[in-house]
Amino acid sequence: MAFVEARPSRWRQAVDLANMMLCLALRSDPARVFRRARREFSTEEITEGFAAARGLALPSQLRRMMRAQGRDLHAEFVTLLPRPPRPVSVQRWTARRLVLLAATLAVLVLAYEVVIGGRANPLRRAGDIYADTLSCTDPEPLWLIAQSVPTASDVPCLRSLPAGWTLGHVTVTRGRSTFTFDHDRAGGGAMVATFTARCDPGEAVAIGADRSGVSSYQRLEASVRRVATTRFDVLPRGCLTTRLVAPPEQQERLAAEVPRLLDFRPRQELEQKLDQRSNGRLHLDAAAPR
Repeated sequence: MAFVEARPSRWRQAVDLANMMLCLALRSDPARVFRRARREFSTEEITEGFAAARGLALPSQLRRMMRAQGRDLHAEFVTLLPRPPRPVSVQRWTARRLVLLAATLAVLVLAYEVVIGGRANPLRRAGDIYADTLSCTDPEPLWLIAQSVPTASDVPCLRSLPAGWTLGHVTVTRGRSTFTFDHDRAGGGAMVATFTARCDPGEAVAIGADRSGVSSYQRLEASVRRVATTRFDVLPRGCLTTRLVAPPEQQERLAAEVPRLLDFRPRQELEQKLDQRSNGRLHLDAAAPR
């Protein structure tokens, strides 16, 4: 056992041998210690020890004690050897060590950026809110979304997450809210939903309307590897645009899951909930005349 090494390296064993002989020589004579060491170790092993035991390889306490006695015990032992040893460097630069050093530096830089600096944190984007979900039963993130588009009669929310879907980013800025969804097969950012005051379905095909006055349109853009499905849910003074990009073989199934994934909650309900939660102190649209 050498310090914390259960299986010390050959260099560690050589250094320990030389340090042990130097410690014994502090209260004895180098020649006597050398003769006694020759009973257990070969001259080559002792020579290797003093070739490695230099500078920082010597314990600081041992260096202080040798300076206090005014003796260069290392040099005295070297004169007892058949030939002066060639110094063995503490640091030996190899390709493996350089790769490990570069990997360590990369990890440290990444840790600083993510943990301390926050500049590489993928969640830190302009307008990002830290929302794990946009559940229709949780009004708090929906209040922020409602304020981004104050004219809309309804506010989009997350009805459920079908298997394979995860909510990535939720970005709320003035006049726009954006929700990014990832899918385990379609990839990161497979669907992006954007909530704005207005939109232009253009030549998108109407696919129906519901009782709340939301009219839906859909447009397909196909390529060899991907199919982009853009859906427009137009509501009074608001619009939710969802763009789904998926492989052709998965496009139809994933597009059918979009209506199950997103829903709307009336703005009036959110306003009443905020009024109740704050005992009338807060209002969803404080600037609007009441």
